[in-house]
Amino acid sequence: MNKILASVALLIGWASPALADPPSDGALWTADKRAAASAMPGVSGTQVTAYVRQSDGRFLEIDLSAVEGGNFGKLGQRRAEYDRFETTPVEWLPRQDGLLQVKIQTQAWRDGQRYTVWEPVLFRADGTVFWR
Repeated sequence: MNKILASVALLIGWASPALADPPSDGALWTADKRAAASAMPGVSGTQVTAYVRQSDGRFLEIDLSAVEGGNFGKLGQRRAEYDRFETTPVEWLPRQDGLLQVKIQTQAWRDGQRYTVWEPVLFRADGTVFWR
C-alpha cells in the first residue's frame, strides 16, 4: 500500500506545474512576453515545456512533453522507426479567451524523407493542459 501511495505522490508531483527559473535564451515567447515555450531533446524523447509569467515575476513551468507522442501517432510510426526527429514549439496562436495555445511541430526523418506534423496545445496560465 505504501508503494502505491508513494507512486501516486511521485506521479502527481511530476505532472503538476511548478515554479521555475526563467526559460532558456532560445525559447519561443508570446508577443506580450507573458509566456514562453521551449524544447530540449532527450534520450527517450523531447522535453517540451511552457513557462507562464506569474504576478510576482516568477515562472510557472508546465510539462507539454506528451504532445510529441501524439505527433508520432499522427505519423503512424513509433519514434524508433525514424533515423532522427526534432520537436519544437513554432508559433503562439492568438486567443481572446485568456487561454494560451502554442503550436508544437515534430519533424522526423526516415530513409532521406522528412515528415512533418504539428499539434496546437491549449492550456491555462495555472498549468491545466487541454491539448486542443
